[in-house]
Amino acid sequence: MTPQSFVGMVISSQNIGETDRRIVLLTRERGRISAFARGAVKPKNPLVSATQPFTFGEFYVYPGKDSYTVTGAEISKYFDFARKSLDKYYYASYMCELAAYYTRENLDAEDVLLLLYQSFRALEKDTIENELIRYIYEWRMLLINGEVPDVYTCRGCGKNCENEPYYFSVKRHGILCQDCLNGERGDSTAIQLRNATVYTLRFILSSPLKTLYTFRVSEEVLAEIRRITDEYIKANRNYKFNSLWFLTMDQNE
Repeated sequence: MTPQSFVGMVISSQNIGETDRRIVLLTRERGRISAFARGAVKPKNPLVSATQPFTFGEFYVYPGKDSYTVTGAEISKYFDFARKSLDKYYYASYMCELAAYYTRENLDAEDVLLLLYQSFRALEKDTIENELIRYIYEWRMLLINGEVPDVYTCRGCGKNCENEPYYFSVKRHGILCQDCLNGERGDSTAIQLRNATVYTLRFILSSPLKTLYTFRVSEEVLAEIRRITDEYIKANRNYKFNSLWFLTMDQNE
């Protein structure tokens, strides 16, 4: 039987026993899949490097009842974040965990795979803040999965919001205009945002991938993006990410 060929990224890897390894692949063709690599823990096995987390390439697999078996791989890129810094490693791990959360087997995941790859490239280049890369990634992931807040029109009256005070409402899933802020459709807990913050969010949501990680923001804008993103995700996602906990602990040290 001829093996199937999938283009993808290793988003997690776990040793099974003394010789084998179980990996989770985010693939272009089949979404998120699980696969076993026999003997991949052995030092001389050609699958040792191919089954490491953050490895991107073409994987050759045989389908099984509940999972696939990896027989070979052609690696295009390996992102060695563990050697660059523990901080980058945690960010990359969180991105993989978030990708796993949103993807399923046999469902199209090409957009998620491309976003993850470009985000890893941005982490590797080290030209913009790791934290900003994280929030760009999160907003684009919300967009791909139809969960993104509305940062273009008022969630109270529906009018386009341009050149006026902006207020972000977690409860209303987007921005409110000044008139609606304290009305029946408003939210007294909404957070006022700088114009630059709203414009940055709009750029994140509308920019093509190739220009997504080509800008920087002020500390004030980053602080506002951090606050509304963390509060929005906390209110709308009932799931704890292990890598995010480690990332938070590392930053607080």
